Amino acid sequence: MDLGGVAEDENVSTWTEHVQHLANKDRSMKVQLQDRNERPYQLGDLQESTGKLAGSKTDLSDRVVFSEKEKLQISKDLIDLQIETNKMKEHYETENFELKNMILALEKRVLELELCTENITGERDALRERLRALETSRKELADEYIILKSNYVALGKELDQEV
Repeated sequence: MDLGGVAEDENVSTWTEHVQHLANKDRSMKVQLQDRNERPYQLGDLQESTGKLAGSKTDLSDRVVFSEKEKLQISKDLIDLQIETNKMKEHYETENFELKNMILALEKRVLELELCTENITGERDALRERLRALETSRKELADEYIILKSNYVALGKELDQEV
């Protein structure tokens, strides 16, 4: 027995069954469509579809109202968020302003201290120079005192010798 031939026969029979099934389905759909077209609409069907339409219209308006409520709530939340954001910005700007003022005041104080340090350094240098001058003057006076004392002692001895 040929295996390729058996597989082809099964394939062909499967396709044939499938085509027949589709043809039967097509015929049944045609019959249903003809029945629908031939049957006049009944009053109940129209009332039912009208009721469904009215119900869907009410449902739609309820959804529109709910959607509008959601939009309003979202808008309110957005405005509240913007207000809070503005408050935070204002608080930030106030703190920033205060910190900048504090920095400027501290920089001013640093400059004042630097100026004061320069003045004190200048005064210290002047006082050192004056101290050197006074020490030089003191040494000169001490030397002069020693000279005068030795002259006094010498004159005292001369006086004693003359007396």
